[in-house]
Amino acid sequence: MNRLFTGSFTNVIKRIPALYFNKQKSFVRKSTTASSISSNIDSVKDLSRPLPPYLYNDPSVYQLERENIFAKNWMYIGRLDRLKKLGDYLSITLAGYPIFIYRSPLTNELVAFHNVCSHRAGPIVPINSNNYGTALYGNQSLLKCQYHAWLFDSRDGALKATPNFSYKFKSDEKKCLSLKKINIEIFAEQFIFVNLIEMKEKSSIYTLFSDLLNDILAFPLNEYRHFESQCHLINCNWKTYAENYQEGYHIQSIHPLLNKTIQSKQYLVTNKNNIYSVHYAPSRNHESGQEKFLWVFIYPNLAINLYEQGYSIEHILPIGKDRTILSYDFFVRSTDDESQMSDRMAEAKEAMIRTLEVTNEDKMICEQVQNNLDAGIYKPGYLSPSMENGVQFFQNRIRNELKHTNLQLE
Repeated sequence: MNRLFTGSFTNVIKRIPALYFNKQKSFVRKSTTASSISSNIDSVKDLSRPLPPYLYNDPSVYQLERENIFAKNWMYIGRLDRLKKLGDYLSITLAGYPIFIYRSPLTNELVAFHNVCSHRAGPIVPINSNNYGTALYGNQSLLKCQYHAWLFDSRDGALKATPNFSYKFKSDEKKCLSLKKINIEIFAEQFIFVNLIEMKEKSSIYTLFSDLLNDILAFPLNEYRHFESQCHLINCNWKTYAENYQEGYHIQSIHPLLNKTIQSKQYLVTNKNNIYSVHYAPSRNHESGQEKFLWVFIYPNLAINLYEQGYSIEHILPIGKDRTILSYDFFVRSTDDESQMSDRMAEAKEAMIRTLEVTNEDKMICEQVQNNLDAGIYKPGYLSPSMENGVQFFQNRIRNELKHTNLQLE
């Protein structure tokens, strides 16, 4: 769940979508209360049931999710401001798909390819093997395979050279040996997204996230600078962790320090356009001045936690049917005032420490839930219409994207 503590950036830990606080007022959607959400529930028949447990531990399900969810949605990859120089690259493995973004030295444009050479499947740019393929930034002057040094054009991925191969490919043969290009879009001037299927089959990310754009651009994204990345292995299915993020029902039981800061019983999730969720929880201290902030979960696996003085990105990366990498990037708002910058860095690092404390609490409960899902005992109960509507949104998207398979989804 990894939400931030409300209050100043120092007190923030995890993310919770689209709430705005300041000293004058708090922004909350009117008439969105727990009682109003549940008032039209007359019987248990109206309640939603969770997904069946085998969807969290069957290897064939994970493969279908790779093909029908991660290969077909716009997926977050990384930040534009970390790819400024010619030859800069970002390498990442997303649900088993090795991908890289590259700033072409020939055009100064960003291009995206599958990180797989057409010769014998070697990587074109290095892969972060020590951390399960999580984001790796670097610089490489040429698109040259790490394995046998085949060379590719940085504009379109066309094959250019095959050293010591003893055969010269004809032009029509070379076309079949190009790198596989990937659709790429930049959202809110900073966030890089890719889509692995043909562009004609998908709407632009700006069309999908149009309502979210103004909320994100209310923050000075160009003024933030990256100061640390961390990744954590969690022994659970990626959905187990994402669903934990999508509700505040467990805060009172699992996060005692966070529960002292926010009114967890008033925790609200607002699902927007069947694409993302905005979370809200009022502070227990009504007198405290709170800076503007935005917590948003974007389906299927991204959370962004924006504050005026800093923010974090939480990337939920599946690496198997029952293992997930939680990848964090932390940013702080820069200033030319050295003393002020020093204070901001100290606050940012304190916030990061608190974030990781909550992460450890989530890791503990998610791994225990996964063990119980694997035990063969659990049969799905019901979802709370007021406290788990974010989970319902998430699971309904899963059902919709897997409905064309032979899986039992109820």
